[in-house]
Amino acid sequence: MVCLFLASLRMQFTFCCKRKRCYNKNANFAPLPRGQDGERYKGRFTGLSVEIVDPEQAKSLHDNGCFGKGSKSRGGPESGDEDEILLLGMEESCFLAHYLNVLDITNLAGNFMDFHMFVEVAKDQNDKFVENLASYVYLKSKNWVIKSGIKFGGDFLIYKQSPRLYHASFLVIVQRPGDTDHYQSKNLKGVQRVAETSDKDVLILTVQPPKEISSSRDLKEATVTETIVRRFNYLTFVQSKQQ
Repeated sequence: MVCLFLASLRMQFTFCCKRKRCYNKNANFAPLPRGQDGERYKGRFTGLSVEIVDPEQAKSLHDNGCFGKGSKSRGGPESGDEDEILLLGMEESCFLAHYLNVLDITNLAGNFMDFHMFVEVAKDQNDKFVENLASYVYLKSKNWVIKSGIKFGGDFLIYKQSPRLYHASFLVIVQRPGDTDHYQSKNLKGVQRVAETSDKDVLILTVQPPKEISSSRDLKEATVTETIVRRFNYLTFVQSKQQ
């Protein structure tokens, strides 16, 4: 007998943080970037992402918090090519620039992009950007490492400590109040099975955005509700209790 159930995080719930077989036991990953002597990271918005061109800054951002992705690598900028850069997603760029305050973003014309300007451009790209940003900041407050989830049909993948050490624990889907697409039976089963093939659970974040967002402080008015979706296999459950 196999069924689906929704579990609120207010209930007792344990999730798997599956460690990778090949990892550096001596690896020491800082959760957030640390600029040397007050140095600020420099990013350039290209219309799709924010690029970190300086190789030392790119390595620092990826080694301290696992931010970004190498333009020629699966993970960090590790191809060895001199022209490889670090690509930052829109949410993590905004987080670094306007919440951690360690990144300066300029456009292709070289003009500084403040919070309002960046959010407006990001909303043109993705009308759900404010909800995604609220989810990103919320998950960061819980010490998750956050990467793109587009490969699995979601918004984010979240990891314990580092993708180099652990597999992703959750596929995260962000929605607005009143959105019901992901609660339709066929959609719910589909996204859950995609996540299950790689041993992940599905975390749906329902975000009520602030009425207006003209500064980074306005995001504190947003509310986030968590719902976990997991397939429940009765036989597996009984076997686990017998062990």
